[in-house]
Amino acid sequence: MASSKTEHKEVTGVNVSIELGEKLKTAREAQNLSIERVAEQLKISPRHLYFFESGDFELSQLDPFQRGYIRNYADRMAVSLAEYESLFPEAMQVGSRLQTVDDEEHISKPMLSIATLRIISILLIIVIIVALIALNL
Repeated sequence: MASSKTEHKEVTGVNVSIELGEKLKTAREAQNLSIERVAEQLKISPRHLYFFESGDFELSQLDPFQRGYIRNYADRMAVSLAEYESLFPEAMQVGSRLQTVDDEEHISKPMLSIATLRIISILLIIVIIVALIALNL
């Protein structure tokens, strides 16, 4: 019997969305929380929560942000999304071949600091000026 219910859910995504929206709303009301309070806790706009509770969506059509919002909302309300997982679109796997680089290993440190080089330059100029004055006398 449960498998036919699951099959029915997979066929009619809108009915599932209405069912999920009702579960979320019921759970929120059971915890005596307002939509505004939950939205503040989740740091998302209350309009997203109204949208999810309305059931006027299809899980397969949600964008990545909306999927994250509904997962966070369900988690906050202690509503399991396990039975709805098959309706979520598969996420794209984004791979990377980048490797981390330790900056300290590759940066060569100067033998003398800039301040030391300035002092040496000033002293060298003074020595040259003193030498020129001594030669002209």
